[in-house]
Amino acid sequence: MIFETKALVPPDAPDIWNLPYYNLVISGTTTLSPHALLAHLKGIEKALGRDLNAPRWAPRIIDLDILAWDEQVISHEGLTIPHPELFNRPFLLTLMASLRADWRYPVQGFPYSHLTLNEILHSYVKQDPEATKCFMPFPQLMGIVNITPDSFSDGGRYCHAEAALQKILALASQGAAVIDIGGQSTRPNARQISAEEEWQRLEPVLKLLAQELPRRLAWPHISLDSYHPEVISKALQIYPIDWVNDVKAGEDIALLKIVAEKGCKIVLNHSLAIPPRDNLVLPFELNPLTYLLAWAEKKVEELGALGISPAQIILDPGIGFGKSLFQTLSVLREVDQLKKSGCQILVGHSRKSFFKMISSSEARERDFETVGISHYLSRKGVDYLRVHNVEAHQKSLTASALLEGLHVF
Repeated sequence: MIFETKALVPPDAPDIWNLPYYNLVISGTTTLSPHALLAHLKGIEKALGRDLNAPRWAPRIIDLDILAWDEQVISHEGLTIPHPELFNRPFLLTLMASLRADWRYPVQGFPYSHLTLNEILHSYVKQDPEATKCFMPFPQLMGIVNITPDSFSDGGRYCHAEAALQKILALASQGAAVIDIGGQSTRPNARQISAEEEWQRLEPVLKLLAQELPRRLAWPHISLDSYHPEVISKALQIYPIDWVNDVKAGEDIALLKIVAEKGCKIVLNHSLAIPPRDNLVLPFELNPLTYLLAWAEKKVEELGALGISPAQIILDPGIGFGKSLFQTLSVLREVDQLKKSGCQILVGHSRKSFFKMISSSEARERDFETVGISHYLSRKGVDYLRVHNVEAHQKSLTASALLEGLHVF
């Protein structure tokens, strides 16, 4: 679980310092001494780009601290355990309690000395007004921005660059780890546009995004939903694209060479035709996951020959692309089998037509159904969920984690 909290800054701090913080607590074991672990953590901070000489209250890209060491009290130069600011940061106590509510505060001389976190949070610490939002770190969410007039559930809403940018900013605020920007609809019967027309839709948005990037310390990964290598090449000249979401699953060697050269991640979406056709589905005599796993292993081999490692490849089984209704359900039930390929998995099931089996709602009204499937997929070890409603997913998955045991994340 991740808490977003308001910045703690002195009264005379510059406005640019007033940025929200993301807070995460983990628990583990180590053979290192406390001082050795602290030195290792500082090395991680430096490697990830933290300026260790910056003013104390200045924004930082990462800040790693040791909060507790079993139930020991340690007070040496440069290291105090438990962390002396714990009771000034109630959200940290909440996060610690989500991992180990029976931990006892070991410092003498306080009303809560030797009480468990369970008791402390009940009797001494109230809900923290500084904790403004809560997110789940797993599975990660890919938010969708369709810069198209004809996408199946939100076509026409983000065709103007400023509207698209505002949607991107909203998704980032809601906890999207990746934001997928596309200028080509792949709904059934959609008109496939040229690279030139696709670029005309994308370029204004990418330019606005490039202007916004320097203002932010942290930003979600940006994915470009395109199968045109010339579009991807032009985009990389404006904005440092992190992912390429290829619905044609690496058919174009020129596209793959760009991915290999730039070190991007690539999503391989299984499809039999773009746009999909109702009369073209997987062979009915085959197990869909057996078919998809063979496809995945072949793709990993092909991309490996071009210098693209399995760590760069994310497999999307292609919900809505060349599968019948019950093939789709079979794929979703067993999607974790694709992990055998050594790649991460992304599932794009949001608002798709297979929900017509249980709902007569219009596409844009299928978020409840989408969240329901997402809960199942989160338990199957899916790494990324490509969804339209990021906020609903964060709230729902976070709430269920309270009962499912946060330590597993």
